[in-house]
Amino acid sequence: MRVTREQAAINRERVLHQAAEMFREHGIDSVSIADVMKSAELTHGGFYKQFDSKEALAREACSRGLAQSIGALYDTAAAAPANPLRRVAEAYLSAEHRTSAGSGCTLSALAADAGRGSPELQEVFAQGAIAMARALHEIAGRTAEGAAAPPAAPAEQDLPDFALLSSLVGAVILARAVGAARPALADRILADTLNPIASAETIP
Repeated sequence: MRVTREQAAINRERVLHQAAEMFREHGIDSVSIADVMKSAELTHGGFYKQFDSKEALAREACSRGLAQSIGALYDTAAAAPANPLRRVAEAYLSAEHRTSAGSGCTLSALAADAGRGSPELQEVFAQGAIAMARALHEIAGRTAEGAAAPPAAPAEQDLPDFALLSSLVGAVILARAVGAARPALADRILADTLNPIASAETIP
């Protein structure tokens, strides 16, 4: 039976959603096309009607995941206008985020995969990292009186400071690396990273 254009679009969205979650949970190399299609409850043969390759799927799924991660930062910040940076840091450096890679930030879940990936995949992560660093810097500079809209994409010569982003992402990556063997150590890593961030209302 022929699939309608509307149904094809729905199927494509389902594949992207499942792929993004499975990549974050298991890593890009550990997830096959067959795994994604089975999870999406679609036939393997339908994959190439939607995507040119697994690489193409990974780029699009990660790009979408990074955009969603940035949106989540703004949503979290909006829930705590008095000190949005503290709320964002608490959520990002939480035990829940550490143990839930599949539903968490794409950058902390797949940075290592991108480092071993193609230049095209790395470009997706470069754009995502720049946008996320700018979002964090903007959130940290907010006051209780008002919040600015998300900034436009930066020019190459106007890159943000990456210190805050690196602290958050690096702490989660390190905590996950030791969490199963040493959960108390994982908690300490997250707490030690959170404390100085949570005590500051702005960053330079």
